[in-house]
Amino acid sequence: MAWSPDPAFMASLRREFLAQARACFLDPTGATPLPSMDLPFPRYFADLFAADIADLDSLASQIAYLAAGRGPEDMSTYADMVVHVARRLGIEPPESALPAFRGRVRPRDRVLTSQQEQGRTGLSAAVREPNLGRRILYVVDAFGKPAAAPSQPAAPSRKRRRGRAPVAPPPEPQAPAGSALAEIDWERADELALTAAEGADGWNRRTRRRRRGRCYEWVRMALQKTGLWTDGYRSEVTGKGDWRRPRRAYSFAWAMNILESREQKDPFAGRQAPLRRLDLRVDPLVKGAIVVFDRRVCGFNNRSGHIEVISSVEPLRASSYKFHEVKLDCLAKAAMSGQVHIYVPRRLDPDPVAGALAGRGPLARPAASALGATPPSAAQANP
Repeated sequence: MAWSPDPAFMASLRREFLAQARACFLDPTGATPLPSMDLPFPRYFADLFAADIADLDSLASQIAYLAAGRGPEDMSTYADMVVHVARRLGIEPPESALPAFRGRVRPRDRVLTSQQEQGRTGLSAAVREPNLGRRILYVVDAFGKPAAAPSQPAAPSRKRRRGRAPVAPPPEPQAPAGSALAEIDWERADELALTAAEGADGWNRRTRRRRRGRCYEWVRMALQKTGLWTDGYRSEVTGKGDWRRPRRAYSFAWAMNILESREQKDPFAGRQAPLRRLDLRVDPLVKGAIVVFDRRVCGFNNRSGHIEVISSVEPLRASSYKFHEVKLDCLAKAAMSGQVHIYVPRRLDPDPVAGALAGRGPLARPAASALGATPPSAAQANP
């Protein structure tokens, strides 16, 4: 009678392999080794579970390539590779793995092993697939550039009423923004992008006159529907008839400046604003990001500026009262001059992947009873 192992054995082996591969993938130090497919009867298992073993071998080679660090690839391509492998490992959301690979750069003189070469070939093909579902885009003209001194928005050029002092802009927070990738609430960002796109989808000739020029109102409604519009903004942005505070698109950045300054003094005070500033010199443009342009920037309104939500990365477009084309060259220039302010939904609960490294250990060989049948002799298994 032909010997056939219990399929549950291979399923158990796969789960353990994936758990240790995930730990290796998420380890920012690179000290956790990749697991090996240590099968008791290689010849038989290679025939019975050829597809499973090939899939795990491909995954291991791709992790090995990413662990070697970014080589000639641009940052966006390397990030897409990281996200693709994170999806294969079942990390949700996969962009949470990006911080662990941010600083990994392969030395120029380092030669790839055959396993790493195999991983590069597979990843290069995978990230070119149209169904990858990108949610990030590095703006190469701004990424990695030194920070510039933030510019203050100019006061509106209009005649003010007697006795009313002009509204002075709040100062930009002085602390460096740093990376926001580890703090992004990716699920909420997706929700905000979808809600903003649904609002912009209603733009047509019949509603054009009513909608035009009301970008702030439509972004505010999208924030409110996703639970991101809090009392913190209401207390800093004007209501109808309140002349003491501005009520324009750029007002959102002013309100965020005030809330961020409070958070620097008291970390608990800033938790009323579930958003995090994103700097294009450090991080990519993210689907679901709120982009606020100062007045007279990139051709936007001289009195109001502009606010929009990045609703799609591929194709790259933003939404407010309608869909907008995102001009990367102008966006990069505005980022370098401190005239654009970008915010992403911030995860306020503990990091969902922080505990993924817990419980590491060597891949244990299953007990003989897990095979489900008496194995063939060693002579048969290894001729």
